[in-house]
Amino acid sequence: MAEKQEIVLSGIRPTGRLHYGNYFGAIKKFIDLQDEGQRCYYFIADYHALTAAMEKVDYFRYTLDMLRTYVACGLDPAKSVIYRQSDLPCTAELNLLLGMISNIGHLERSTTYKDAVAKLPGGTTKGAEGNPISYGLLGYPILMAADILIVQADKVPVGDDQRQHVEMAADIARKFNHRFECKALKVPESVSRNALRLPGLDGGSKMGKSENNDLGLLDDPKLVLKKIKACPTTTDPGPIEGESDEPEDVIHQMPAGVGVLYTLMDLLAPKDVYADFVGKYRRGEKFYGSLKTTLAEYVSAFNAPIIDKYNAPENDDESVIEFLISNAERVTPVALETVESCREAIGIGQSLYRS
Repeated sequence: MAEKQEIVLSGIRPTGRLHYGNYFGAIKKFIDLQDEGQRCYYFIADYHALTAAMEKVDYFRYTLDMLRTYVACGLDPAKSVIYRQSDLPCTAELNLLLGMISNIGHLERSTTYKDAVAKLPGGTTKGAEGNPISYGLLGYPILMAADILIVQADKVPVGDDQRQHVEMAADIARKFNHRFECKALKVPESVSRNALRLPGLDGGSKMGKSENNDLGLLDDPKLVLKKIKACPTTTDPGPIEGESDEPEDVIHQMPAGVGVLYTLMDLLAPKDVYADFVGKYRRGEKFYGSLKTTLAEYVSAFNAPIIDKYNAPENDDESVIEFLISNAERVTPVALETVESCREAIGIGQSLYRS
């Protein structure tokens, strides 16, 4: 009998139009895992998006736009199981059950919660208005655990910022199984994603739409050129130490705004083109205009097939909705089995009715 293939799970928060930071930070890795023949489950974390919601946002529109871009980049609905978090009601039920065995102190040690507290006036929740942080944000690790455990995922590729949450999910699974003397929940394993963290076009630490420093995967050539021409440069960039021209050896020695141009050039252009511009930098030539226009051409060439596939008739909203429905139907049986096993283990018994 053939060994059952492990499930690799990743969540994608719906944020609308995607940029190069998203591509090299996550999308490329997802596609690589898929093309390696892994059994990949990707869910749209629309519930998680609500932890930051201060007003109504059209997350459904964001979901459709984002998935059409993922498919245009190479994610194949025939090879990967892609579903929407909110289309799996069992996740919310498991979230409730897991919350019953999770203590507040554990949740307050999560990086998500501590980062939110650090942004409050005085870096404390003891202000005159009381703690403004929502229950949803505090309980973020429990919902993430439910996402992972509901489909019995084996491995979860994550960056360093999310590793703690996968470890918390594993702890919750072990705690549940031990307390109720069962094997209802599979203990997941975090896997390093080794994702590239692409700086913003302004040299900022992270590329993002809210920071207004992003380079979009659907940007047309005119907009690409406008954005790249606006990147900050300097007339006195300073020397580069060492003889190596490898990106990891030279880019960190450049001013931040210049470094991101070279990072993109390394990712998109032939090696000889990248090396030629490193040589011009070393010699102190006047080359920024040529660097920016050349880079804009490579970016536009990279975007062109993505834009074409995004707008293809077979990748319209209706097609995306159809495969979301189909994949929710594929995932629901294992989700039901998991939550029913947990209900039985706790002692409330299996559901007598599900619509």
